[in-house]
Amino acid sequence: MSSIGYPDDFENNNPFAEPTIAEHSNDTTTSVNDENDEPPIQPPQSSVGENDTEEEQQQQQEQNPDLLTEEELKKLLPERFTKKYSLNIQLIGIEKNKPGNPILKMNVEVKGLPRFRQSIYKEVRRTYNEVVKFNKYLTVANLEVFVPVLPSSSTSFPTGGEDEKKQLFNLWQEWLDRITGNPILIRDEEFVYFVESDFGYSVINSNRKSSVASGFMRKTLKQLAVPYDPYEELASFRPIIKEAYLICQRLHKALDRDSKTEKQLSIHIFDMANKLKVLSEFETTHPGMKNMWEKLGKVTQKQSDLTLVDSINEMATVGDGIQTLIDDFYEIKEALTNRHLIMRELIQAESNAATKHTSANRIKSRSSLDPIKVDEALRSLEYATKVQESLNLQVKRISGEMLFERKEVLEYTEKKFQRLMKTYTLHKVDHHRKILKNLESIRLDVRSVDEKGGLSRLNRDNLSNLKHNLTQSQSSQGDSWSSRTFRSLEKEEEENESRKQDESVLQTDAVDPKNAASLLGVATF
Repeated sequence: MSSIGYPDDFENNNPFAEPTIAEHSNDTTTSVNDENDEPPIQPPQSSVGENDTEEEQQQQQEQNPDLLTEEELKKLLPERFTKKYSLNIQLIGIEKNKPGNPILKMNVEVKGLPRFRQSIYKEVRRTYNEVVKFNKYLTVANLEVFVPVLPSSSTSFPTGGEDEKKQLFNLWQEWLDRITGNPILIRDEEFVYFVESDFGYSVINSNRKSSVASGFMRKTLKQLAVPYDPYEELASFRPIIKEAYLICQRLHKALDRDSKTEKQLSIHIFDMANKLKVLSEFETTHPGMKNMWEKLGKVTQKQSDLTLVDSINEMATVGDGIQTLIDDFYEIKEALTNRHLIMRELIQAESNAATKHTSANRIKSRSSLDPIKVDEALRSLEYATKVQESLNLQVKRISGEMLFERKEVLEYTEKKFQRLMKTYTLHKVDHHRKILKNLESIRLDVRSVDEKGGLSRLNRDNLSNLKHNLTQSQSSQGDSWSSRTFRSLEKEEEENESRKQDESVLQTDAVDPKNAASLLGVATF
């Protein structure tokens, strides 16, 4: 047989080539099958698929033994799979106290939680600093929870105003709802002391310190590579949170810069208003022009006030909301870092237990055994295995809870941004409506400068007398020049409430047999 046209006959001398034993065996089997003209015998596809899935599951369990099943989650996190316990805290008022330390009045309702002596507590009074200490304790004592940060006691609104009080009330009520909505935090023993203590509360378990590194040691460990994480959701979550934290910081700086620029602009507009008023003093020949300059100065002065108010509202609605997200993202990032540090401690505990085990086996294989050394080796091995088991359970509990927390954080962040954008848009719309209404208030003064509507001052002397429609375009019904009606949130809430009342009345009428009988007349049954 000639070698031309048969490259398989040549010997393959490539040292990096794959072995050809399997190819020869395949060739022989194909030749036999060709001779018999029968397909090769194969096992049923269903059994192959089942075996593959079982083997894949076994391989995944062998590769990632730390992955949690639903049964393990129920054992590690029983709080997440029960609805017996609930805690509701309703903020009813904010009392004035020292600057930056107001008093929060709350009503508490407890259901099913142990150690509470009552089910309803009325007018529980706590200062802001006491709530801050309680918040810090929850962060340290519950490493598996993304504890939300208590919003600051100051806002971008003027201090002591109704707007600031209303915003603080909403922010603190939202924080209380998030705290009491977590099933792990409400089971903390410190909640009992926080609710039942007299005025002048202090953290009872203040000696409890964080079990993770802090200070310079923490900064050093954060420079090391992140340990292997079997949970892809949590492994990718920390970079996402860090990026969101940095983006929100840049956004807050941009908003602060824009607010300062608008405040400077309002100062310049106020200076312009004063200069316009000065022009009225030099207008002696034309009384209409003098009146127009005076009114234009007043309108411009009001324009500067509107610009200043808009800068404050913009920073208070969006800037303060972004700041709360920045604080929350930072705590979430640090909580995920704590998990990495505990995972690194688990790796060290596993290596320590392995070395203790090898040293115990070495002592055991000796011909002459020293009972003191044997006892010491067994004791150290038992302690190392207990530390390893406790850290392993802690890592599993933290990982399982953070998987739940991750979904809640993403949902909360999305709703928070939607709320911020909605309030910002409504404030902007309201601001521009006020500007338009302010500018329209001077139309009559401008057009009454002369008989031709003030247009003769623009070299339009050939016009006859004009009739002007001086009705205001901005009203509670909407814009007169637009077919769209003004969107009022108060009216929407009233309509929704009236609609719910009508639906409830219809439902009661439909369900109540007496009403049905009265509508249908005398019953025939």
